Amino acid sequence: MHQARAVALSGVVKMSRILNRLACLAVVATLSACSPAGNEFIGKWQSVKYENRTAEIERNGDNFLIKNTAPSLFGKGAETKLRTATYKDGVLQFSTGMGTADIGYRKDSDILLMPTISGSLEYRRVK
Repeated sequence: MHQARAVALSGVVKMSRILNRLACLAVVATLSACSPAGNEFIGKWQSVKYENRTAEIERNGDNFLIKNTAPSLFGKGAETKLRTATYKDGVLQFSTGMGTADIGYRKDSDILLMPTISGSLEYRRVK
């Protein structure tokens, strides 16, 4: 009788551990599905075509801060511009002198699409 009781308790303990693990997995899955909109943009990026062009995007409260570094227009070193952006309809939007510009993101290839005068440049995530 004593041995049967020990076997039964062992089974209960194992079942309890399995249920605890399943509960933890459910919590992790729920939290990851609820990550704030726009987190896919956060990180360090480098132009696919021009290695001397980089961008760094971080969250700044409800907005995003974009630090974009590129060669100076006058050929003397690099120039860094800081912009604030908001997340709207799946893109980051920031103001330009002539309206707004959108930074896009391609999830399937983890590519950032940075706007340029003639279209956009692809940036890959720096790991």
